[in-house]
Amino acid sequence: MSIGRITPAALSERLRHSPAPLLLDARRRDAFRREPLALPHAVPIHMDEQPPQLPDLPRSTPIVVYCLCNGQASSTRVARWLDAAGYRDIAVLDGGWPAWLAGGGVTAVLAPEARRQIAGWTVLAEEPQGDLIAEAAFLRGLALPARRDLAVLFVDMVDSTRLFATHAPEQVLGLVQAFMEIVTEIAVSHCGDVHDFEGDGAMLYFASPTESLPAAFAIRDALAERRVTRPDLPEVRMALDFGPLVIGRIGGRERRGLSFIGTAVHTAARLLKLAPPGGIAATEAVMNHARTSHQEHADALVLHAEPQHLKGFDAPVSVYLTHQSPKRRKT
Repeated sequence: MSIGRITPAALSERLRHSPAPLLLDARRRDAFRREPLALPHAVPIHMDEQPPQLPDLPRSTPIVVYCLCNGQASSTRVARWLDAAGYRDIAVLDGGWPAWLAGGGVTAVLAPEARRQIAGWTVLAEEPQGDLIAEAAFLRGLALPARRDLAVLFVDMVDSTRLFATHAPEQVLGLVQAFMEIVTEIAVSHCGDVHDFEGDGAMLYFASPTESLPAAFAIRDALAERRVTRPDLPEVRMALDFGPLVIGRIGGRERRGLSFIGTAVHTAARLLKLAPPGGIAATEAVMNHARTSHQEHADALVLHAEPQHLKGFDAPVSVYLTHQSPKRRKT
């Protein structure tokens, strides 16, 4: 891979000279609407666009990608896309947008016509395979095993076992694929990644609840909307926690994988049973972030009447559950 890193100071200096690199701002479209500021002359890359579209320029064009994610997950993913498309001079802004602001970097309002700076666009044919985003973004430069705080989101299909009584195995596989495609696309567009698919469920991870909680609500709403035209698609239940995890490789010489070890993983897995169909369960650690960054989501979660005694835990856990039904998107 020809993907490098560039500090805000180094980028600021590079932008003073010609030719300046093309700046790509990787966000969801609603994130651009909420915060229209960007680096001057940046071109938006929409992380929720399917399939993803990339500039179709000479592959020697120097490009710097940045994002708002904690851990630079989105900019790292776009850099991988560009690398797979044949670009040879790609860098990710270290620290992303927050680091640029902290360093006093110049900003400008992102004009609606900013994408017109690029005459030609191309569709990403296939997501490049490789290491998990955790290794390329969150854990970059760390020797494994490493410890860091991560948000964990478990996603489960409700009553999926019943599908086998009414559907052929091939049909069940199609439903699971349709379900998990929505889950994966939303996780990616919210700066997260899928650690593993386990039968009728999945474990997702994010650098912060600031990203995992909006992702959970977006998954819930998108699946509810999809069930309007595909009613046999199972409902979803989800659970989140946030805390320190140890990330390291496990296995033998023939097969090794990345493992996430920590209380947050087990807490979120246990909370799944408490979430109603179409519901979300979250811990106090998640709510602490929601109250400061996503009040609308915090308002949609209410404290369970009593702390819950989860299997394997000595101390009871305060649990917050959604009390509102998912809303259909307006067409």
